[in-house]
Amino acid sequence: MASIIGKFFLQFTEPLAIVGLFLFISILVVRSKAKGAQFFLIVALLLVAILGNSFFSIWLARSMEWRHMPVDVTTAKADAIVVLVDGVYPAQSPRLRVELGEEADRLLYATALLQRGAAQGILLVGETAETEAAKQLLLELGVPEIAIFANPTTGNIVDVVSSSAAALQVAGAKSVLLVTSALEMDRMRFAFEQSGLEIIPAPCDYHITKAHWDRSMTLTLPNVITHLMPTSEHFARSVATLREYFSLAFYRMRVIL
Repeated sequence: MASIIGKFFLQFTEPLAIVGLFLFISILVVRSKAKGAQFFLIVALLLVAILGNSFFSIWLARSMEWRHMPVDVTTAKADAIVVLVDGVYPAQSPRLRVELGEEADRLLYATALLQRGAAQGILLVGETAETEAAKQLLLELGVPEIAIFANPTTGNIVDVVSSSAAALQVAGAKSVLLVTSALEMDRMRFAFEQSGLEIIPAPCDYHITKAHWDRSMTLTLPNVITHLMPTSEHFARSVATLREYFSLAFYRMRVIL
């Protein structure tokens, strides 16, 4: 019950939910308190305009994604590869096989690392259905079953890290190639380092490439006037990046205190 209550209130902290809530409040008070309604409308508009702006969204995402660059698959070495599974959809009806989403390139990257001798095995971390689907995909990619290990978990990040670290320590692993999306790498690297493991960041799934950055930040008149209006894609990316910054700050404060 406590977790349900927590999720109920957390949904109101989402920027899009705040925008909707402010619009709803402005409708309720517009007749009795016109200035109050105007305030809520302005805040809602600013949230959409700033977070949905392509220039702001790309700049913000780049500031987090480019903190770590990919490792060289031909030279990287560690005791194990840890993949934070996401973007893999089980073969549930009407799907005929495991289907892949945007974050599934984590598994392709981990496979490339393993096949080039970067480590002896891959530890899959995620929800049970996803880790099973990820294992099936790795087998299809030619990864031997003996090299695949799974740590199904549905807990928070602290539970994920502690259980994964325990599994790695039992296997005798001291150094880890951590494979996840570039956007969340800084947060996950920090969390795993608290377990005492040597973490080698191996990010992938970059949204902001150098070519994309150079093209988007070219402040020519045609580029500016065609990117004035906010979009749902850039709004979502801004929100995801801000969530990573806030989460990273929270975990750092938790360690300090």
